[in-house]
Amino acid sequence: MLPSEIPEIPWHTVGTDLFHWNGSDYLIVVDYYSRYFEIAKLENISAKTVITHVKSISARHGIPTKIRSDSGSQYASAEFQKFAKIWNFEHVTSSPYHQQSNGLAEKYVNIALLDYRNTPINDVSSPGQLLMNRRLRGKLPATQKQLTPKVPNIRTTRLKMKSNKIKQKNYYDIHAKKQQKFSKGQTVRYQHNNRWKPAIITKQHDQPRSYTIQTPFGNMYRRNTKHILKTNENFENVSLEDEIPYELPNEDTVIDKEKSDNSEQPYTTRSGRTIRPPVRYKDYVN
Repeated sequence: MLPSEIPEIPWHTVGTDLFHWNGSDYLIVVDYYSRYFEIAKLENISAKTVITHVKSISARHGIPTKIRSDSGSQYASAEFQKFAKIWNFEHVTSSPYHQQSNGLAEKYVNIALLDYRNTPINDVSSPGQLLMNRRLRGKLPATQKQLTPKVPNIRTTRLKMKSNKIKQKNYYDIHAKKQQKFSKGQTVRYQHNNRWKPAIITKQHDQPRSYTIQTPFGNMYRRNTKHILKTNENFENVSLEDEIPYELPNEDTVIDKEKSDNSEQPYTTRSGRTIRPPVRYKDYVN
């Protein structure tokens, strides 16, 4: 498990996500420090609408330094990238099929709003107290003393948060598989929908455990290591129709390859179609 870094101050780093509930679409924005979150009902799920509501939330709490999201079309759009540049914040996206790296936003989609904001988090003050230095008045009875503003000790709060993250990491790592590392030009299989398809590693992405891969047709994708498998295959010996079901036994599975009399010759699929790998792959094929 790769824990997210605890910000030094409130509203420095936020996570955002979209969700659908009871016939309507919503935007959620979560603060990585306080765990305080905002939810906005969307008229539609276009990038323009998402940006409008992010601006509205930022008007209340300030512009965050970093916004984390998945790689959905709204966040991957040129419009959102332009918004990040003009408003001067760093936009970090998770790998496709691996929303776990944006898990904070996903986690809070199903949590009750007001009661959660007033609930302390594992020995730490409530999200409302961490962000606003006061308890929010809700439906539950509260005395005037309980609603009086009180500034939590930031140093003590961060130490408790780090301790909780270490415990979560240790528990997660007990059951987690060891992360694999890949090198440029390495032949792999990557998950696409519910199939595993051939590709090569072109480079390691800036984000941890994330790589850019290229298919025999020249398409470029980004994948987390969780959705990449090592293989001893050679592209010139692989039929692009020989896709593998998603349910593989483990990440160490090696795909059997058929012998080829001449690895420099193009190969033919079951349907009779001749496949010629792009010239650029010659640098990667032994």
